[in-house]
Amino acid sequence: MTNTITDTGNVAELLGLGPEEEISDMDATHEPTGKGIEFHVAMRGHTMRDMEELIVQAAAQLLVGKFGNDRLAKEIEAKTISLVSDKADKALSAVSAEIIDQPIIPKYPFMKSDEKPTTMREFIGLTGRDYLTAFVDVSGKPTTDRHYGKSRIQHLVEKYMEVAFKREIEKATNAAIMDVRKAIDDQHKAFLESEKARFREALAKTTA
Repeated sequence: MTNTITDTGNVAELLGLGPEEEISDMDATHEPTGKGIEFHVAMRGHTMRDMEELIVQAAAQLLVGKFGNDRLAKEIEAKTISLVSDKADKALSAVSAEIIDQPIIPKYPFMKSDEKPTTMREFIGLTGRDYLTAFVDVSGKPTTDRHYGKSRIQHLVEKYMEVAFKREIEKATNAAIMDVRKAIDDQHKAFLESEKARFREALAKTTA
């Protein structure tokens, strides 16, 4: 790794300074070079400016070199998204709460003085309740027949329970079938072993 971080020439290029600009000849390095004499001096205006810019650029390059361009860009992007998301969430939360509590059905003259207009929040609840309590036929379609119809929530619960019972019955049936098959296999194996033993005994007597 080179010892030089940056120099005033590079800084001049970054700042777009032309050849007519007076530029100091200074380097920013990782380690001391052992050249020159160290002592306090009073700098001229342009020299002080170059020194400040050199320090800033050197610190920036060290920071970028430490994190890496890709990682630094990703962290900046993630932080930006986080800040924007937080602000958007706060703004939308306030707007959503305001909208959902806004009256959507105006107060009619025949309404009682203590009755309030229906808000969006209340309307959503009423709509859900109306949907679940509406009468439907055996296929779940709306019907006006109160004798053969049933509420949609009853229909949905029965339909779910039917599927759940069917699934459990299939599991139990399959388990029973497996048990029967295993019992038959065990009996078959026992019978074969018995017949093999009887055949060996008969063969032994014949050869004796």
